[in-house]
Amino acid sequence: MQSGDDIVFAGSVPEQFNDPLSRLHQQTSNLVLATTLMIGLLLWGVLSTIASSAIYLISVPLFFLGWIWYAFKSRRSYALVLAQLQLGFASLIFAIFGVIYLLQGLPVGSIWDLLLGGLMVYMTISTFRRMSLLSNHLFVAWYRGENLPFDATSNLAAGEILAMCPHCSSVLAIQPELLSSKDKCPNCSGDLVTGSTLEEE
Repeated sequence: MQSGDDIVFAGSVPEQFNDPLSRLHQQTSNLVLATTLMIGLLLWGVLSTIASSAIYLISVPLFFLGWIWYAFKSRRSYALVLAQLQLGFASLIFAIFGVIYLLQGLPVGSIWDLLLGGLMVYMTISTFRRMSLLSNHLFVAWYRGENLPFDATSNLAAGEILAMCPHCSSVLAIQPELLSSKDKCPNCSGDLVTGSTLEEE
């Protein structure tokens, strides 16, 4: 049975990554923290225009979101769903603010509003993509300290292994010997063989 430590990134050099699922967890934990801080800044910007005294209300949601981040970082079992909900909420907030900034910037040609709008759109896509990782049964099994489900590896053909897309973290069945620079992820269309891997080879 394949364990979480046996999964590699598609197109990577075998020694390049040590425990890729742990690395993905760390990246996701950093994203949860970043979304918490960005939500705090956005709320501060909104509340400061309404009433300066209302700014203190930010501490309540920030404390709750910070608690979710810490619990997820510590791999608490209940935090997996909470982190997914937080990323979903953050994705919605970023999408709303992205539309607002773009609608403000386009008519007047405001570079600042357009940059903020573009950043919000990027964060929306990033958080939405990362949500799929938190519901992936392989990642969930690793997060809970379990072995990978048997059916995840029982249908692999000869020479195939489980690997993760280095861009969207989708779990794929690949044949490492047949990968080339032209191979794309079927989910995000990203290159399965990254430029850094080609340079090392």
